[in-house]
Amino acid sequence: MPDILIVEDNPVNQKLIAFLLARANYTYEVAENGLVALELMRKSTYRLVLMDMMMPVMNGFDATRAMRADPKLAKLPVIALTANALKGEDDKCRAAGCNDYIAKPYSKEQVLNAIARLLSGERTVEQPRAGTRRLQRRPATS
Repeated sequence: MPDILIVEDNPVNQKLIAFLLARANYTYEVAENGLVALELMRKSTYRLVLMDMMMPVMNGFDATRAMRADPKLAKLPVIALTANALKGEDDKCRAAGCNDYIAKPYSKEQVLNAIARLLSGERTVEQPRAGTRRLQRRPATS
């Protein structure tokens, strides 16, 4: 059983996400549009879906709405991946039924942290902040 279904029409983005997931020890399958994704989800079980929102045949909005209408798929976590970073796009994705939203281009930490949050805190990756360093706590002295 694959962990994650990647729904993405762009072959370069498919390979990028697949590489990122494989390095984090997730298993995955790829669907090139929402219609293919729905067919795969009805045949197999996934823990999470990474959904591109703008695709031919069936876009991510329609695919996510169809998932939410299907009792078998209604609770499956969906992370929207979109190049549209306009104000309100995250609300539009959530209104369609997505659990989280990540604008492209994204970092591996953004993707892995979003996955971890939706899969009960597994495999959290810390994102370093530029120009900061870790300070060690010292015990208080009296």
